[in-house]
Amino acid sequence: MTFKMRIVHVAQFLGIGGLEKIVYHLALEQQKRGHTVDIYIYDHERTWVDFFRKSGLNVITPELKKPGYDFSLLKRMDHDFQGYDVIHSHDLNPLMYLGPLRLWKKLTFKKWGKLIHTTHGLDHIDNYPRGKLYQQIFSRFADKMIGVSEKIGLFYTRDIGLAAKKVAVIQNGISTYEGEITPEMRAEKKAWLAARHGLDITRPIILSLSRVVPLKDQKFLIEALKKRPFYQLIVAGPPSEQAYYDELKKMEDQNIKMVGSQELVADYNMGSDMYVSASTHEGIPVAVLEAMAVETPCLVSKIPGHMTLLKYGDYVELFKLHDQDDFLNKFDEMFARIYQTQKNAQKARGLVEDHYSVKTMVNNYFKEYEA
Repeated sequence: MTFKMRIVHVAQFLGIGGLEKIVYHLALEQQKRGHTVDIYIYDHERTWVDFFRKSGLNVITPELKKPGYDFSLLKRMDHDFQGYDVIHSHDLNPLMYLGPLRLWKKLTFKKWGKLIHTTHGLDHIDNYPRGKLYQQIFSRFADKMIGVSEKIGLFYTRDIGLAAKKVAVIQNGISTYEGEITPEMRAEKKAWLAARHGLDITRPIILSLSRVVPLKDQKFLIEALKKRPFYQLIVAGPPSEQAYYDELKKMEDQNIKMVGSQELVADYNMGSDMYVSASTHEGIPVAVLEAMAVETPCLVSKIPGHMTLLKYGDYVELFKLHDQDDFLNKFDEMFARIYQTQKNAQKARGLVEDHYSVKTMVNNYFKEYEA
């Protein structure tokens, strides 16, 4: 790279989730390489703004978006994004504003930054009838459309009809842990985690860490592990749908803890004996990668996003989606052969370092920025 760029990452929300973690790692690494990086958040969910700022990232929080399609936001973005080399939007809502602006700049021959758009998941296509229509319209205005998985890339070329040269697949990457992870370190983290949430350090701790929303199906995990009362389940993550969160909160038991948003992700993973996910849809699952990166065994639902992790080795265990018997059978088997389970978890860390690192992800994005 021959010059330093001005880059702005644009997202509707900055809560605590997989998308936000990718923006965080991407922006930090870009900033470390000497580029000027801003993050622009224009809607009400700003839970992680202070965390980003404490990490040295500049987060711009303009006046909140009005309900519905806010035409005044178009004008504000037109003003605010002057002078950037790259305008990088994340998920559909920002693209619905930036796409038309990019088209207008092209038609009027006015200078504006390259519009790079990343789609982190396709759940909006299933959940919102107009989702695919909006993708049909607005994805055509970006300079490059990026999916975090092959499934998303195929969606744009096959279902939306974009030219293959306009679409790229860049897998998510995370910051990996430096140095050896010893049994003593894990024991220390487990003691800390048990004390933090009133758990028994002599019994296994199972972790689910993600947004608490029906899509992630934490209810399945709670119902299943109520049948294994010796094991202690921590459900960590912010509520995305309050009614669902309240329903799960009522299901708490001596071995089930709902603990809300948590920022110390690596500590939670390292202090846990297993990471579990019953998610019904993922792109490249950041939360699972974070567990793998610190050698925590993973048992996850058999969906395309999770199956992608088997591409380089069978180091993550899968169970049939919505099948409680299969989940519990796999769960019991993993603890019955705990030595092999832990060996696979150690190999999984190497897989993350080799194929899903932040540096690899950032290098791939810069190739698209400069193309």
